Amino acid sequence: MKASCNMFSQILKHASSRTTSVFKPKFQSLVVRRGYKRAIIAIGHKILRTIFFMLKRREHYRDSAVDYEALSVQCNAPRWIKSLIKFGFIPPAKA
Repeated sequence: MKASCNMFSQILKHASSRTTSVFKPKFQSLVVRRGYKRAIIAIGHKILRTIFFMLKRREHYRDSAVDYEALSVQCNAPRWIKSLIKFGFIPPAKA
């Protein structure tokens, strides 16, 4: 039991310190009003509710602070351009 509590507290500290996580701004606003320990517990409650709804709806986690479509385009654009050149839709660049 103690090991699982320790692991959960590490998860909470990580979630509250990440810059791209939606939990960080919430954590920072709670620390000012409620203090560090209560803010950690509140973020833990928020994470548990998020996990519950993910399992209930059988969905993957989608952080509202991250633009997944832009990440997909950024990762795949070079491959798409290479394919367009390969199939002749874009003429190859002349050096």
